[in-house]
Amino acid sequence: MKLDRTFVREVKKAANGDGSRKARFAFLNPARDAARKLSTPNVRDEFSDILLEYGRAVVGLCVAVTVWERRDRLESRTVRWATEVLKLWTNRPIDTLCLYIHDNLHPSRIEEYAGSFIGLTTEEA
Repeated sequence: MKLDRTFVREVKKAANGDGSRKARFAFLNPARDAARKLSTPNVRDEFSDILLEYGRAVVGLCVAVTVWERRDRLESRTVRWATEVLKLWTNRPIDTLCLYIHDNLHPSRIEEYAGSFIGLTTEEA
């Protein structure tokens, strides 16, 4: 599983910043807002708008945290994507569940509404 190079740069820059505590909170505050907005049963309809509002890095990490927590119910390709994205986030807090998407849907539904996003951020090897 290889991630798109542009996406990798976006995630590293947005999530890690300069590695400081200030940079961590500068990322976490909008990321928590994005996770809150994504936490709705209507996420399928709102996903694109939230992606445009917060950007690929923020939404990508929210999706990755959620996929990782639901890993036992998802396809291995999706879980590998989430693992690679989470590896990029080196300046993360101990508890990453603050970015979990509480959509009240079946765990595998994330593959439906975020599947094209996952595919677009992955390079075919």
